[in-house]
Amino acid sequence: MPNVPELFGSMVFNQKVMQERLPKETFKALKKTLEDGTPLELDVANQVAHAMKEWALEKGATHYTHWF
Repeated sequence: MPNVPELFGSMVFNQKVMQERLPKETFKALKKTLEDGTPLELDVANQVAHAMKEWALEKGATHYTHWF
């Protein structure tokens, strides 16, 4: 059985994962939205959703949803 403290929070699509997986300009635009409250552009949202879906599938997800 896995060690719960080591496993907890290990599969989170966090800022580090986003920076690794998103194009530089997309990550920059998303960060501006998160920090400054600027509107989230549709193309940025779509790129984040795609990266998140691919990441989740690689982690073994069988069901997926995202909510902005």
